[in-house]
Amino acid sequence: MKWSHASFIYILLSVAISASISCKKIKEEIGTQYIIKVMTDGKWIVEKFTENETDDVTAMFEGYEFQFTADGKVFGYKSNGEQQGTWVGNTNDLTITANFSGADDPLKKLNGVWKISNNTTKSLNATPFNSSRVAFLKLVKKS
Repeated sequence: MKWSHASFIYILLSVAISASISCKKIKEEIGTQYIIKVMTDGKWIVEKFTENETDDVTAMFEGYEFQFTADGKVFGYKSNGEQQGTWVGNTNDLTITANFSGADDPLKKLNGVWKISNNTTKSLNATPFNSSRVAFLKLVKKS
């Protein structure tokens, strides 16, 4: 059987496209696993929380510690108990979605999709993904 030049190029392109799709999925999975590892390794505290650019409500989070789990749960601990919520990290959008269903202030302020603007393994800065809400959140790992 003779291969034409066009057939060879078609096969080569098909293999290249399949490989790039597989690589993208692998990169996404690695990114997701990295986010899970960073977020679930230790407890976090709110170092800064502002609303409407000038309203500093950080003090409302005084005494709270947050523990993220690999199965998508997040726990807000304070001396008077705990509140359970959910979280999801998205490596494509660089976002974290949090939901403390039925929670009162201050935890309900954390609900929504947060765009990560700066992060390390020990801190992250985020703003609401919804541009109609103006807020800033900085979480740091508890030492």
